[in-house]
Amino acid sequence: MEFLQLCACGPSGYALLKQRVDACAGLGRSYQFDRCRLPPGCAPAQAQMGFWRTGEDYLLYFRPAVAYQGPDPRLRDFFAQGEVLRFSGFQSMVDCLRGLDALQTAPLPNSLFHQLTLCLQEQVLGQEQAVTAAAFKLWAHACKREPLRPLSLILYGPTGVGKSELGKAVAPALNRCMGEDRYRLVWTELNTFTQPHSVYRLTGAPPGYVGYDDPPVLEAVRRCPYTVFMFDELDKAHPEVLKVFMSILDEGRCTARQEDGQNGRELDFRRSILLFTTNTDLSDPAGRRLGFAPPAEKAPAPPAPASGPAGLARRLYQADESARLALTRSGVLREIAGRFSGLIGFCPLDDNARWAVTAKQIAALGREYGLRVTQVAPAIARALTPGEAISPRSTVPMLEGVLTPVFLSHAPLAQQGAPLRLSGTVEHMYLTPA
Repeated sequence: MEFLQLCACGPSGYALLKQRVDACAGLGRSYQFDRCRLPPGCAPAQAQMGFWRTGEDYLLYFRPAVAYQGPDPRLRDFFAQGEVLRFSGFQSMVDCLRGLDALQTAPLPNSLFHQLTLCLQEQVLGQEQAVTAAAFKLWAHACKREPLRPLSLILYGPTGVGKSELGKAVAPALNRCMGEDRYRLVWTELNTFTQPHSVYRLTGAPPGYVGYDDPPVLEAVRRCPYTVFMFDELDKAHPEVLKVFMSILDEGRCTARQEDGQNGRELDFRRSILLFTTNTDLSDPAGRRLGFAPPAEKAPAPPAPASGPAGLARRLYQADESARLALTRSGVLREIAGRFSGLIGFCPLDDNARWAVTAKQIAALGREYGLRVTQVAPAIARALTPGEAISPRSTVPMLEGVLTPVFLSHAPLAQQGAPLRLSGTVEHMYLTPA
C-alpha cells in the first residue's frame, strides 16, 4: 500500500475505505495497513497506517511517528501534526488527503522519472535534491533510442553522505523501474590509479608489458553495453588517467589495446553510465585560489524559479556550470571538466537523516545475523547515533558491538523469517514481531 495512492483515490475508493473503517469500529478495532509505503523524504520509509472511528470523529495514525524532511510544504504540514490526526467526520479526512494528491506531489508527471526518484530515495537518505537531479538525468538518458555519448556524472560532497550509496543503487533502480535486467555495475577505486602507467589498467597494457593478459576495466562494455561504471575518488587519479575519459565522455568511444573476437578495437560507451565520486568541495566556484591560478570567474547568476522539466533542467544547468568552475580551479583541465553530463552536489546529513541512516545500518547488521529488522524505535535510533562522527560509516563498529548480544539472544527468530522491530531502551533492547 502506498500513501500517495490512497490520496489519489476516487470516490468509490474512499467509499470502500469508509465502509471497512466503520465495520472495524463496530468490532472495537481499527482498520490498518501494516506496511504503508510513505512519500520520499519521510523517515521511516514505511510505517503502519491505521484508521479508527470514535463517535463521529475519524482518527488517522502512523506507527512509528513519521518525520518528513522533503521539499513539499503540504506534506511537511501534514506529518507535523503528530502521530495521530483527528478529523471531524470522514469527509473532512478525505478533503485533507485529496490535498496531497500524488499527481500534484510528483516532481514531474513522467512515470519513469517518478519511479526512479522513489527507488533511489529508498537507498539514499537525506539527499532529496541530489537524488532528484540524478533521477532526472538518468531518466533523460535511459529514454534515448540512439544516444551519442554516455551519461557521465560527478557526485561531490563530504565523505559518508551517500555518494557511493547512490552509485550502487543506479543499476538496480534502472532494472527495477524499466522492468528489464539490463544494467550491470562495475566498481573501480581510482585511489589506486595514482601513477601515469596505471592508465593501462583501464584500456589494457601493450604487448610485452606487465598486465597485458589482465582484463582492463573498460572492456566490460564489450560484455554489456549498458554497464554502469562507478569510479570512486576521482580526485586521487593521475591526470593521465583522466585524459583517457576525454574521448569517452565526448564521443562515447575509445580504442582498446586488444582486439575483440572480430578483430575490432573500438569500445562503444554510448549506452553506458559513468559515475565519478569526489570529496572535493565544488559548491563554491570563487573559493580560495592556489598558486598562480587565474583570477576567479564570476559564477552564473541563479535562475528564476520555474516548474516542470524545463525549469528543472535550467536549474541543474546553473548548478552544473557553477561546479565546473570549481572543478577547473581544483586542477582538472577545462576541456575535461566541460565534458561531464552533470555535477551533483551532496550536502551534510541533518539529524533526521542521520537517525534514518542508523536505522538502515541496524537493519543491514540484522541481515548478517539472519534477522529481518524492518523497524527500529525512533528513540533507539537517536540514542545510537553519535553526536559527532567523521562519517556514518565510522559508527558501524559501535553498532555491531552494541547489537551483537541482542541479535544473538534472539537467534531463534531468524528461523521464522518474520519482520522484526527493535524496541526498548539502549540499556535493554529487544526484538518483537513488527
